[in-house]
Amino acid sequence: MSAPEVPFLDGLDPPAAAAVRARMVSVAVPGGTVLFEQGEPGDALYTLVSGAVGVSARDHHGVSSRLARLRPPESFGEMALLSDAPRAATVVALRDTNLLRLTRPAFEAVIGEHPHTLLYFARMLADRLRQIYRGYSVNHAPRTFTVLAVTEGIDAAAFARRLAAAFDEILPGRTGCLAAWPEDADEAWFHAFETGHARTLFVAHEVDCPWCRLCRRHADHVLLLAEPDAPLRAGAADYLARVRSDWIRTDIVVHQEAGASRPRALHPAVAALSAAMRIHVRHGHAADVCRLARLASGSARGLVLGGGGARALAHLGVLRALEETGHGPDFVGGTSMGAVIAASLALGMSVAEIRADTHAAFVGRNPLNDYTLPFHALTRGAKVDAGLAERYGDARIEDLWLPFFCVSSNLTTGRAMVHREGPLATALRASIAIPGLLPPVVSDDGVLVDGGMMNNLPADIAAGLERGPVLAVDVGSDRAFEEMPARDWRGRLVRRLSGAPSAMPTLAPLLLRAATVSSDAQTLMAAAHATALLRPPLAGIDLRAWSSLGESAELGYRDARAAIAAGKLAGWLDPMG
Repeated sequence: MSAPEVPFLDGLDPPAAAAVRARMVSVAVPGGTVLFEQGEPGDALYTLVSGAVGVSARDHHGVSSRLARLRPPESFGEMALLSDAPRAATVVALRDTNLLRLTRPAFEAVIGEHPHTLLYFARMLADRLRQIYRGYSVNHAPRTFTVLAVTEGIDAAAFARRLAAAFDEILPGRTGCLAAWPEDADEAWFHAFETGHARTLFVAHEVDCPWCRLCRRHADHVLLLAEPDAPLRAGAADYLARVRSDWIRTDIVVHQEAGASRPRALHPAVAALSAAMRIHVRHGHAADVCRLARLASGSARGLVLGGGGARALAHLGVLRALEETGHGPDFVGGTSMGAVIAASLALGMSVAEIRADTHAAFVGRNPLNDYTLPFHALTRGAKVDAGLAERYGDARIEDLWLPFFCVSSNLTTGRAMVHREGPLATALRASIAIPGLLPPVVSDDGVLVDGGMMNNLPADIAAGLERGPVLAVDVGSDRAFEEMPARDWRGRLVRRLSGAPSAMPTLAPLLLRAATVSSDAQTLMAAAHATALLRPPLAGIDLRAWSSLGESAELGYRDARAAIAAGKLAGWLDPMG
C-alpha cells in the first residue's frame, strides 16, 4: 500500500519532509472517540488518512457550536507543536478513522535536525489561524451512507442497489455497495474500497449486530428504511438512541406503494425516531429514488416562495417556467401565501392543478369577507379555515411527497416559528394569519400570526437544511400603494365625510402590507443564503388583486424564463454542472 498523503509536508524540502513522516505514528480510532477536548493540554498534530472528524468549541456560556467537518487528507492540532496553550476546540471521530500522529517531542527532534522546519510550521499555523477567522465550513457532503431497515418487510439490499444506481445517474463517479462483511476484510480493506469509489453504501440487515455496528461507524449519513404502519424492530429505538450523533445526519425513508396518491403514515414508534427529514419513495418510481439520492447527497434543489398577498400568484408563473425545464424542486418551503402554493406542490399537485385550485379558492370567491366585530380581527376566518380544510384535509407536513416547511411569527416568544411537522392546514393557517385581518392561531407553542412579520422569504431556513442549492422567489418587496384603486361615489362620499384623504389606503390593505412587507435587510439576507433569487416586477399589482391571477402569473413566468435564458439559475437547475 502506498504511503498516506500528507499535504502539509509538500512545502518542505525532501530530507525534512522525510524526517517528519518517519516520526508520524499511525493511530486507529472507532467512530465516536474524542481525540481531545477543549481546554486539555495540546501535545500532538494529526493528519487524517481515512474517516472524518468533527471540530466543535464551547463559548463562555458553555454553549457548544460545530465549527468544521474535516476529511482526509486534512490536518489539525498544529498549534500544539508550537505552543503550550490548551486546546481551543474539541475533536471527535465521526466514524471509524485512521490518522497519523506527530507528537511535540517528535517534532522537536525534527527541529533539532532541520531548524528551518520551525519557520515553515509557524507560517502554516498562521495560515490556519487566518482560515479560522474567515470561518470554517460544516457543510454536509456525505460520501458514505448506511441503509438500515428498521421495520420488517423491506429488502434493504435491493433498495440500496436502486439507490446506488440513482447516485451514479445524478453524480459523477461510481458508487460501491457492501451488503455483508467481506472475508478477511480489515480497516485497510474498507479504506481501499471507499477510496476506489466516489461513494459507498453500507447495507445493514439486522439491528445492533456486528455488521450493523460497523456500517453505522463508517457512515456520514444514515438512511432508516421503514414500511408505513409497520412496527419498529425490537431493540431499534434503544440502539439508535445510543449511537445518535449531532454530526451524523439521519433520515427516515418511507417505502410507499407504487400507486399511492397520498403517503401512508408511519407507525408511531417509527415516527418517534429522531431524524432530520422524512422522505417518501414510491415503489418502482425512479424519480422518487433520484430525489432521495439528491436529498441525501446534498445536491437537491430547494424552492422558497415568499409571501405577498395577491402578488404571490406570480409564483404560479415561476412554477410553470421551472416545469418547462424538466427540473422541479426536491424540497419546498415558504411564508404566508407562498407557503400555501408550496404546500400544494409538496402534496403532489401539478402546476396546472395548483393554478386551477388557486383560481377557485381566491379568484372565484373572496375568503376574506366574513367580517365580524373586530374583537380579534376584522374577519372571523371561518371561510379561510374551511378552504384550507377542503384543500389539504388531514394531511400532515411530514407525510407529503416533497419535504416541506412554512414559517409563522410567534408573538408569545417574539421569534419566527418553523413548522416541519404536524397538521398541514393548521400550520398554513398560522402562516397566513395577518394580524388584525385574520384571527391568530393559538397553540401550545404560543400565539401564531403571519410569518411575513418576521421572515417573509425564509431562504436561510432552506439553506440551513444543507440539502442543496436554494431558489428564492421574492414577491413582497416591490413598492406598494403607488396607485390607489378607483373609488365609486359612495367611497368618495364616505372619505369626504370622515375627512380621510383620497389617497389613504383602507384598513385591510394596510394590515396585509404590514404583515407581508419584506425589508431591505430581509431581502439581502435571502440573497446571501439563496443560490438564486427571483424578484418578478410586481409594483403595479395590488396586494388584494386576486382577479389579477393571469397577469401576476405571466409576470412571474416571464421573469423566470428570462433568468433561465440568462443562465442565472444554472447553479440551481444543475447543481453538479
